[in-house]
Amino acid sequence: MKLPDKLVKLKPYDPITGSYAVRLDANESFFDLPQVLKSKIADQIEQLSFNRYPDPIATEVVNAFAAHYQISPDCVTAGNGSDEIITVLLGTFMEKGQKLVTVSPDFSMYGVYAALAEIEVVTVKKEDNLQIDMNKLIAACQQANAVVFSNPCNPTSLGVPRSDIIRLIESAPDCLVIVDEAYMDFWDETVLDLVNQYENLIVLRTCSKAIGLAAARMGFAVADTYKTNLLRAAKSPYNCDSISQKICATVLQERTLLQRCCDEIIVHTQQLYARISELVRRYPDLLECVYPPRTNFVFVKTAYAREIFEQLEQAGIAVRCFPNGLRICAGTRREQTILLSELERILMPY
Repeated sequence: MKLPDKLVKLKPYDPITGSYAVRLDANESFFDLPQVLKSKIADQIEQLSFNRYPDPIATEVVNAFAAHYQISPDCVTAGNGSDEIITVLLGTFMEKGQKLVTVSPDFSMYGVYAALAEIEVVTVKKEDNLQIDMNKLIAACQQANAVVFSNPCNPTSLGVPRSDIIRLIESAPDCLVIVDEAYMDFWDETVLDLVNQYENLIVLRTCSKAIGLAAARMGFAVADTYKTNLLRAAKSPYNCDSISQKICATVLQERTLLQRCCDEIIVHTQQLYARISELVRRYPDLLECVYPPRTNFVFVKTAYAREIFEQLEQAGIAVRCFPNGLRICAGTRREQTILLSELERILMPY
C-alpha cells in the first residue's frame, strides 16, 4: 500500500518532554488558575450533560470572547486551538496548487499544514535583524492567494506595527491576510477591530498564552460575518468539547484577574530581557543580542544555542533551541533566578 508523500515525509511535532525543574520552553503563562476559580469551574462542569454533544457554535465561549475584546460575536469562530483553525482555513479557503506566503523564521506548523493541503509555500526570509521587509512581503503577496504570519512573532518576539499590517492588507487586496495574534495581549498593535473594514483579513487569537488555558485548547478566528459563516460551515460540527467551552467561558469573564496576570507577565518579561541584555554586554563573544520582546518570551541570538541549550537541559531547565538562538519564556521570579544563575555558570568559563 502506497501512502501519499505529503504524509510519509512528515515528522511528528517534537516538543520537549520529560520532567524539568524549570519549564520555559512552551511560552505558557506561569499563572495557574486560583483555587476559588477552579472550584467555580468544577461546579459548572458538574452541571454538564456528558451524554450530549457540545454546542457546535460554542455560543457561550464565543460571547465571552467577544465581550472580552469588545467585538461582535457574529464575527467569531471557535476552534480546538488556533492550529485547528489554521488547518481548516488552508484546507478550505484555499485550493490545491494555490500559493501561500509565509515568513521565516516563524511558527513552523504553517508550512506543515500547507503541505498537507497541497498548497505551494512561498517563503519570505526576514532581514538579519529578524524584522520583516514589508516591501518584499507585499510584493510576494501580490502574486499569491494568501499569507499567514504571527504578530508578534513566535519565535523572534518582535512585532509588526499596525500601520504596516494595514499597508499590506490594502496593497494586496486579492490576497487573504491571516494574522496570528496569539501574543497580542502582550502588545497593543492589534488589527482585530478591522475585520469588518477589510474583506481579505482574518485574525487569530488563542486562550493558551495570556489567558493561561493551554490545557483547554481553545482558539478563535475573527473575520467579517460572511467569512465567519463559511468557516463555521467548514469546520467539524462538534470541534470544541463542552468542558473546554465551559472552562474558557468562565475564565474569560474574569477580566480583572486576566489583566492583572497579563500585566505581571509583561513585567517579568521585561525583567528577563534586562537581565539577559546584561549578559549580552558581558559575554559579547557568546551572546550576539537579545531582541526587545513584544511577547511573554525573549529570543537570544547566539551561535552557541545548541551548547547552551544542552547544558541548561542537564541542569533541569527547559528552553527552546533554534539554529541561531534560544527562545526563553518568562517564568516566575524563582524560575528566572534559577535560569539566570545557570546561564551565568555556563557562560563564565568561556
